Amino acid sequence: MRTNTAIFIAVCLLVGAALQPFALEQKSEAFDPALWSFMPGKPLCRDECAAVVGGDVRMSLNQDRTKLTVNVIDNEYEARLGRIPPKQVLELDVHNRIVNTTQAPFMPASADGRMLAAFASVTTKPSQFPEGYWTITAVKPRDDKYGPYMLSTNAVGRVEVYVNDGLDGYMPVGMYSDLGYALHSNTNPFSVSKTYGCLILKQDDVAMLAGILRQDRAENAGAVQKILVRSPGRIFDR
Repeated sequence: MRTNTAIFIAVCLLVGAALQPFALEQKSEAFDPALWSFMPGKPLCRDECAAVVGGDVRMSLNQDRTKLTVNVIDNEYEARLGRIPPKQVLELDVHNRIVNTTQAPFMPASADGRMLAAFASVTTKPSQFPEGYWTITAVKPRDDKYGPYMLSTNAVGRVEVYVNDGLDGYMPVGMYSDLGYALHSNTNPFSVSKTYGCLILKQDDVAMLAGILRQDRAENAGAVQKILVRSPGRIFDR
């Protein structure tokens, strides 16, 4: 019995040694789809891929914060590989001209900011839309001066916060994280309107963009809707 067991183990070791180079060679090779050509079916076309995977809407702001490029992507995976270009590319006028004030609302994004706001009357000196790669979190109609739509984001910025000193004055108490950055319009003329930090578009453009985002979400609840904001262009003193 022991002799049979020993023979069996020896055979297994010999077979394993013989197959080891083949296994290492196969491991190092890239996957070859041709090896699976025996599988039934055929590749999906562009429309079929889009229906399965869903598209995305990717936006980017130029450094001068005057143009918003919108890429409506039919199929994100294929677009990343460069095999399918965006089905629609828009370039919209935008601005991020900040109001020169220390009386802007404070929307705290951290525990220390919320505690400060709970015990004191605070305002802020607004800052520009924060740099980063942010997600569109909601698209809601508005019937006030910020309408016709408000495109909310999860952007978090830093603002200088002021506390009421009780003598009709405000004193700075430091920099705090701030929420509330969105894309919307303004009833003031586009060329002269100002903002507390949001990106301002023309009314027709924000309505069109809202329609694109809502349709994209209706077709695919998991669609990615992002905006890339780079550092503002620097102006150097002469």
